Formats: sequence, structure tokens, C-alpha cells
Amino acid sequence: MATGQSLLDLMELCNQELQLQSTETDVTRGLLALNAAQDYFETLAAVRKIKGGQTTEITTANNTETTAFPTGFLRIDALQLLDGTGGSVKADIWRVQRTGGHAAGRGVPWVFTTYSGTGAPQAYWTQGSNIYWAPKPNGTYYVRVYGFQRASDITVGGTFAYDDAVMLPLATFATRILAIGVGDPITDVGALANETFKAVLDALEEFNRDGGNDLRYEHSHTE
Repeated sequence: MATGQSLLDLMELCNQELQLQSTETDVTRGLLALNAAQDYFETLAAVRKIKGGQTTEITTANNTETTAFPTGFLRIDALQLLDGTGGSVKADIWRVQRTGGHAAGRGVPWVFTTYSGTGAPQAYWTQGSNIYWAPKPNGTYYVRVYGFQRASDITVGGTFAYDDAVMLPLATFATRILAIGVGDPITDVGALANETFKAVLDALEEFNRDGGNDLRYEHSHTE
């Protein structure tokens, strides 16, 4: 089981002048660099739509149009309405892709009359700070969120949250961050990230090639 110390050990392989064993002088800086590297990796992973599957539960409030975006989530993959806290799934909540299109009467073809007034959420729209519901909730409803959530910060004894394949690129990136000197171009960091993370991101993105998605019809059209 990989831990933060496992990553620090890899950093010492990359730069044998670092002192990253327990009580040694570079441990604090090493952890800072590792967490910066992990944050950058997570940003890339979220954009590439990989490493999802985390869940959390959020609730609506009576006669309130919005709920705060779940803490630590960089990407939402799906929302589902539950029959109670920690309960079973009652229905999918559909994503409205037009900005502000959750509001009734905005001309979105699939906003039906049931979206007007109040009731259980049937659709949502979000800009990353709040989730907007349609129709406006008339009470407390429980919603399961699926997506990609940031892992906890790396600590010396804590379990590393990602696949072992991520360890060497992460340690390499962190080591090179520590080696950047005063006056070195900051663009070197971006080039380094592409160099160290590209292969592992490609592998994680293509982990399932079982076939294309089934067709799903979400819009209806009338004369």
C-alpha cells in the first residue's frame, strides 16, 4: 500500500541530494511539492474526464432555487434523486446544457410544463458555484452526486489515493518543482507537466474500451 513516504522515497531516487526520510530537513518542502503536483494532476484528470466515481449527497431547501456545488468536486458526471437520506435512487436528474435553461419559459424544447411551479427536482444547470434546480424545490430532497472529487492532501503516513502508475510521474514533477531556480521561466512547469503526466493520463483515460455509449433521447419536438 503506497503512502506519502513512498512518494518521498521516489523523489529521493530522482534527486539523491534531497533529505526526505523521517525527521530530515526536506520533508516539509517535499510534501508541499507533492501536494502541488497532485493538485495539478487532478486538474488534468478532471478535464480529461477520467478517475471519476466518487459520490456525495446534497440536499435542496424549500422554495430555494439553488444548492451549493459540492465541496471538492472538480467535475459532475451525474445527479440522481433519492427517496431519502442515504436511500435508493428514484430517478435521474437531467442536465440542462443551455445557460440558465432550467427556468420554465426560456424556450428550451424539452422544458415541459411540469417544470413550472415547484416540486421534486427533475433537471439542473450549474456554473460550478451553485446547482440550479427545475422545478424549484418545494421541500427537502436528497440528491446523489457522481463525479470527480479532489483527494485529501498527501501526508507522510497517509495512503496515496491514486493508482501506483501515477506515483512516478507525480514524484518526478514534485522533484522538478523543487529544482526550479530563481529566474527560471514559469512556462517550464507547464512543459514539465505535459512531459510527466501525458502517458499515465492517456492510459487512465482508455481503461475501458468495451464499446460506444447507447443512444439516449432527451428532447421531444412537436409541430
